[in-house]
Amino acid sequence: MTVLTPAITTTAIPAVVYPDNLAALSVCRGLGMRGVAVTVFSCDRTSPGQYSRYVDRVAAPSLARDGEGAFIDFLETYGRSQRRRPVLFLTDDSSLVAVNRHRERLEKFYRFPMSPWPVIERLLYKDTLYAALEGVVPVPRTRVPTSEAELPGVLDAVGSPALVKPRLRCMSGGEQLAARPWERVFGGKAVRVRTLAELTDTYRKATAEGFTLIVQEEIPGPVSALHSVALYSSSRGGVPAAFTARKLAQVPEDYGDGLVVRAAWSPDVIPLATAAVAHLGYFGIADIEFKRDEATKTYKLLDINPRPWLWMNLPTACGVNLAQAAYTDAIGQHLDPDLFRQWDYQTRWVSMRGVAVAGLRAVAQGRMPKGLWDVLADRQGKRVGPLFTTDDPLTRMFSDPRYWWQSLRHAVQGMRDVRATS
Repeated sequence: MTVLTPAITTTAIPAVVYPDNLAALSVCRGLGMRGVAVTVFSCDRTSPGQYSRYVDRVAAPSLARDGEGAFIDFLETYGRSQRRRPVLFLTDDSSLVAVNRHRERLEKFYRFPMSPWPVIERLLYKDTLYAALEGVVPVPRTRVPTSEAELPGVLDAVGSPALVKPRLRCMSGGEQLAARPWERVFGGKAVRVRTLAELTDTYRKATAEGFTLIVQEEIPGPVSALHSVALYSSSRGGVPAAFTARKLAQVPEDYGDGLVVRAAWSPDVIPLATAAVAHLGYFGIADIEFKRDEATKTYKLLDINPRPWLWMNLPTACGVNLAQAAYTDAIGQHLDPDLFRQWDYQTRWVSMRGVAVAGLRAVAQGRMPKGLWDVLADRQGKRVGPLFTTDDPLTRMFSDPRYWWQSLRHAVQGMRDVRATS
């Protein structure tokens, strides 16, 4: 099979990526392999993007540690120093929220490959997302309790078991960055509750941490019923790049991040994803997750993630370089959909770090990870991971003593987190 790839375009327009994490590494590689000059803003020597052969590292303030004001001032200072406005990629929710608060100020110095804040806001806040898409695509029954007294009616409306989720994972009810991420508090993206007592306990714990909650019906079914559409929706209209995949395992097992994800032929969800972004008026990179509801024979939209994510290098490996599509659109060049066609429906993405975390959790709980070993034993299709590739082996990482020292500190903290949530 002849695979078309975007021609390398010589350009003086660089790209900037923040924060440095595994999603950033995927963006850096996706752009660097197409000849784009990439700078990653890094504040932690264990972060992988800074060690890629495709990037230059610039030390930056930490949004979480140094505060929003210091980071925005840094962004402006760096942007002023550039001859041409870089394309700015943001790779976590906290930076997406914080930077977009100051977008009018920063657009003088950066190109944003995503919709303006009013659109992004509707996607990030789960209650507004589901309300906006009601009647457009199938969504789970969802309620937003504003007081403990409303909980009985909420549980009656959505049914049992139900899922409790944060309205926004990185924010507190006061619209400030949460002191502790939701996953650090509860050990996963959602909490399953079966009774009013369980819902009340979760509500009290979450609101004490400052979170606003949504309560949602649970769509029954295995992890393999989760289908994702990874796409780039153009600022000029249409979806020129789309990729479909299925989760085979995640950590935590019920409501977590992808652990094993396989490229898949799932044509039924692409029109739903396209309808959703068109209705919302969204342009940019997105991972849109659906779950097949066997009771209604429909795919229900669970989430829209409007930024790069952990396994974004899987679409790139299968012919759909979403970072390149976003960059090309942001600098005003023509996007040819034929250059972003999925040609592989077998390759698996496996996070070996996630496998280790799942194993530690299982050992701490005195059991085996549910179905994980069967998934890992499946040899069908090529395998890729989030970190190492033959063309970009991250050799600088292993020669930097600061990487090893900070890795040890993070490992100790990780073990404490596993014990705390087990």
